[in-house]
Amino acid sequence: MNKTFSILTIVAGVLSAPVAAHAASAWHEGNGNVVQFTPHHIGSQPRAEVQADTRAAREGGTLSTYQRAIPVPGKSSASPKTRAEVIEEMRTQSPEARQAYKALYGG
Repeated sequence: MNKTFSILTIVAGVLSAPVAAHAASAWHEGNGNVVQFTPHHIGSQPRAEVQADTRAAREGGTLSTYQRAIPVPGKSSASPKTRAEVIEEMRTQSPEARQAYKALYGG
């Protein structure tokens, strides 16, 4: 029993050491021998603040975007145009603007 417990303790320590070192260090091993310095991985925010940020991202729908390392789209300050407004804008555009639009979009 004592020998089994000792072996399990050693195995648990060996398996958890890299995780603990990774979380507390700004140096991370990448692909192969590449080592990256990431100072922003060293936590400067208190735990409660990180939890609040995570909760806000989850409620706002951006948590999965952050987890996939996809840039979060910016919020537009302008209100979107209605279909009628876009159609009217296309009807009243100048011939030069229409030509530039066709050149840009292959028309």
